[in-house]
Amino acid sequence: MEFFNKFLCFVLFVCFMTKGSLQCYPATLTDLKVDQVRTGAKIGNKPEWKVTIANKCVCTFLEVTLLCPGFDVAEITKPSSNIISKSGPKSCLLNSGQAIYGGTTFTFTYASNQNIAFAPFSFREACS
Repeated sequence: MEFFNKFLCFVLFVCFMTKGSLQCYPATLTDLKVDQVRTGAKIGNKPEWKVTIANKCVCTFLEVTLLCPGFDVAEITKPSSNIISKSGPKSCLLNSGQAIYGGTTFTFTYASNQNIAFAPFSFREACS
């Protein structure tokens, strides 16, 4: 009976240890969270929008692309445009394709008469 209790404790310990590190493995597009709000400011007579993109996974994402139909990089108000760039007619590359580590958040603002429907589209996962 004592062996069974020790074995059960060991199994529970292993389950708790792996829960944190494997909670999003394999990662999916839902692990990239995109939030967008209107700031209330106007830039060149256009409303300003704030976009926050967060990697909610512990894994690192590479070559993250977003759907961004109608987006023009010239509309970015802050920070510099290297945080997001056009990579196709309806897609944008985040962080120049560089690594986006688990827990990382990117924020930028842009001015446009209507909000752009930013949505996660693709990424390459690097999780070890």
